[in-house]
Amino acid sequence: MGEIVFVVRRRVGERILIADEIEIEIVEISKTRVKLGVRAPREVPVVRAETVPVAAENRAASAWASSQAAAAPAQLMKLLQNLQDNSAQTVACVSDQ
Repeated sequence: MGEIVFVVRRRVGERILIADEIEIEIVEISKTRVKLGVRAPREVPVVRAETVPVAAENRAASAWASSQAAAAPAQLMKLLQNLQDNSAQTVACVSDQ
């Protein structure tokens, strides 16, 4: 992100408008926090900046899980076949004794 281009003092209940579409209202001010309310059109995403990297990681993990799920039936069939083959060999070894 670039440098800060707008600094303004506001009190509780006062608002800031961005491009006639986005409104930021000061909802509450305490000793250590400022609570903001944001009104924006539905098509404008409004998120906290610290959540953006987490969301990207979640999307990547979801895509990976989906790709693994697509391969799972074939892997499961192979595992079952191996178990059946091992069981057949074990039974043959026991009956040979």
